[in-house]
Amino acid sequence: MSLAREFLLIMGLGTVVAGLTTYIIISIVVTTHLRDHHPAERERLGVNILSPRIFGWYLFRWYVRLGDRTLKALAAPGWLGAWVMLIGVLCIAISKGMQYV
Repeated sequence: MSLAREFLLIMGLGTVVAGLTTYIIISIVVTTHLRDHHPAERERLGVNILSPRIFGWYLFRWYVRLGDRTLKALAAPGWLGAWVMLIGVLCIAISKGMQYV
């Protein structure tokens, strides 16, 4: 296994874990905020923090549309965590692609 492939694989796994940790912790806090301040939005999103609907809500920053500055500040790390997970998955995919080169 080449060093570049190993590095991308390990870096990808590390970033996925870091992003997932951030995403899960922040999602719990944001879900509680939505329950208390925006119950209609929470009903629309559902309660499963790992659903594609909530992941997209973070990824595309749809929480900004609600106009709640506190929610925007709470959800920003979740947005970052979602993108970090995607970057980690991309690194893993590239490392797997290097296997065939």
